[in-house]
Amino acid sequence: MAFCDISGRAPRRFAVLLALVVMATALGVQAVQAQELLLSNLVLNNFEGRIRVRFGVEPTGLDRIRQSLEAGERLALRCRARLSSKRDYVWNLEVSAATWESELRRLKGGDFVATLPGHGSIADRELGSLFRKAWNEIMVDLGPWEGLERGSTYVLSLELSLARLDVSPWLKKGLFFWSFDAAPSVSYQLDFTY
Repeated sequence: MAFCDISGRAPRRFAVLLALVVMATALGVQAVQAQELLLSNLVLNNFEGRIRVRFGVEPTGLDRIRQSLEAGERLALRCRARLSSKRDYVWNLEVSAATWESELRRLKGGDFVATLPGHGSIADRELGSLFRKAWNEIMVDLGPWEGLERGSTYVLSLELSLARLDVSPWLKKGLFFWSFDAAPSVSYQLDFTY
């Protein structure tokens, strides 16, 4: 019975094997629950003298989002765009910033609804179709174009999250180490020279 032998390498092998099984199980569960907010068609341009950022967002894991909405939760896609002047030895200097938020909920009739700032609401029975209609082209205004200097390097940062709106603030602050987002927040960065 070398396996039950307490002296020698058997306990160490058992502990390593147990640790590997626990890690594989944890990673497998996380892979099943993995959900992302994918960025598509990122464009930064000069539109009528304004800095405009245009992009699309494609969430993965539609079943988990659907389950949350069918349970009566309200979700919000939050986008924070920052334009900064790139510096070499210190932190980048923020030139401008803007936020964009779209609320997502389910109506009693079964339709899913996305509220878009400045455009009203869009409804659809299919969640994937609603995302294509509502979040395929998001536009964020980052201020006047004349604030940019020719020959300078800039950094455009986008932070995206799919947050649960119905979680109380005292719970979020009390359990600050726990994420209540429906999808983990992601960041994207684009460096460019004007």
